[in-house]
Parts: sequence; structure tokens; C-alpha cells
Amino acid sequence: MSIDLSNVSGDANKFVDQVTKGIGDIAQQLKVNKALVFNHTDKPVNFYVYNYADNLYWISAMHTLVAPGKVGAVAASGVSFKVHPGDNTEHQFLVEPGKAYLYHGPGSVEEVKE
Repeated sequence: MSIDLSNVSGDANKFVDQVTKGIGDIAQQLKVNKALVFNHTDKPVNFYVYNYADNLYWISAMHTLVAPGKVGAVAASGVSFKVHPGDNTEHQFLVEPGKAYLYHGPGSVEEVKE
């Protein structure tokens, strides 16, 4: 089974439904050290990603701009990594590779469970 993520937009319920029906397939497609974040807000969010071991946030491992109602991939090194929405350390959250998350706004992130 293959999951087409290109048409997952605008509906967080559809995203959750696709993830829960095929998280194994999605994890396989993501390969290593990537997680999915669905931006469930009404504004674009630039997610800055740091390695879990980073204590100083000078250079992000990557950053990705995710439009409202769209899905983006975030990646770094380690068993989990830190994500700073808008590069704001106060609203940092951790993600694990091969998992999917719903971002509802600063301080509100939930993992999509099978």
C-alpha cells in the first residue's frame, strides 16, 4: 500500500486517517530521521529543526516553511529532534523519526497515534 501525501491538505482529519491506516508505510517512505508535521493553523509556520543533543541553537539542521493546512517533513539526527516553530525556543517540541504530528499553534502539538 502506498500513501500519497501530496493531496493531504486542508483537512487534519484526513491526515490523521491516512496516518493511522498506514504509519508503517509512511515511516518506510520517510526513511530515516524524518517526521511529518501537519500545520493545523491559519498561518504559515517556519519550523526550525535542531539535533536533540544541541544545547546552543546557532545553526538549525534544517528549516521548512509549511503553509496552513499542509504537511511538511522535518529532519535532523538522533532518536528525536527539537523543533522550534518560528525559531522560538519557548515553543520547542520534540519529534521522533517516522512519526506524524499535528501542530495546532504555539505550545500545542500532538502525535498522531495508530
